[in-house]
Amino acid sequence: MTGLKIILLMLILIYEISISLAENYTVPLHAADWSVKKGLSSCQLSQKIPQYGIASFVHQSGDLLRFSLSEERFKPGIIKANIFIDTPAWLHQRMATQDYAVALDESGDINKTPRLSVYGNVAEKMLDALSKGLSPTFSYIRATALAELPETQVTISAVNFAKNYQQFIACRKGFLPYGLKKLLEKSLFFKPRSQVLNNAVLSQLKDTARYIKEVKGAKIIIVSATAITGKRDKKWFSKRAKVITKKLNSLGVSKNKISIKNGIYSAVNNNKIIQFKVFGSDALTTIYYSKGNIKLTQTEMKRLKLLARYAQAFMPNTKLIIKSYTDSKGKRARNLAISKNRGNEVKRYLVSQGVNESKVKVKAYGESRPIKSNRFPRGRAQNRRVIIDFVR
Repeated sequence: MTGLKIILLMLILIYEISISLAENYTVPLHAADWSVKKGLSSCQLSQKIPQYGIASFVHQSGDLLRFSLSEERFKPGIIKANIFIDTPAWLHQRMATQDYAVALDESGDINKTPRLSVYGNVAEKMLDALSKGLSPTFSYIRATALAELPETQVTISAVNFAKNYQQFIACRKGFLPYGLKKLLEKSLFFKPRSQVLNNAVLSQLKDTARYIKEVKGAKIIIVSATAITGKRDKKWFSKRAKVITKKLNSLGVSKNKISIKNGIYSAVNNNKIIQFKVFGSDALTTIYYSKGNIKLTQTEMKRLKLLARYAQAFMPNTKLIIKSYTDSKGKRARNLAISKNRGNEVKRYLVSQGVNESKVKVKAYGESRPIKSNRFPRGRAQNRRVIIDFVR
């Protein structure tokens, strides 16, 4: 036997061995079933694959539909994967298959096992395929340090799919279209010392009112984006929240659909609740100092971080004037130096948060412009301040 024939025979033998070693998983006809799990902000339609794991469609509020395959045991080393729609063996008429790229991402379970997933339009196509009796099949290859391993194929069964498909559709209908919830929940910006609803806020309220009226059980929660300032924030937030509520009422949203939450409030993970964050700069623009102190506290840094965000998002074309003052204790020259240092420290932090340095100016007044009497400790404490003004 010639050397060429021997090589050909060896290649054929290797191919046949690799075919025999290939892993194929599917659900037997008698065991095929689908289950639906419904929550306030998520829907899941899944099939258990014996000796392998779970195939599932997951739709969460504000997200794209995801179709995933998760193994019950951890097997690292997947180097490439795809998914294709095939015709089940019991159907005589074959259809042309089409491959789709698959993402390898980390699952949310405690073991963090890798998960094969497709999102959005591709996941929707898989859902449609199963509803037509077709079989999506995941195909992937693993590799060790020495070589690639035989291909693994996992076929999802369409048997009994229709029974729970309608429940999954009904669950999804209660969800906002992709991205709409996020769009509606943009912060509601107000100009300093103003309760006037600007055009952007009015448009947002109109869109939200339409959604609230169309979706059964939908509600609105109004919270403050600047609640970390405590009592300083309450006055302006309450006024603006009432103006927003009044406007929503005029747009047809009943009072029992609107809640106002004072103080720091955690986001609600519920698709049918739109959370408005009222954002004004009024509670952020004043900083008080202890005697001789220049450095910013962690709390003041958080406030300035919010102020920087407000300036960039809502008033990018305005200038920030930092006015710095002291009490009258100590020498006049030293007080002037302290006020300069305080103002410059505030400027440095705002610039570090993305505010354009050319739009920030420091004015140091020292002890020259008290707002309270320096005779008493309480008055001096109010005079040791930095005020930040927005100027066009």
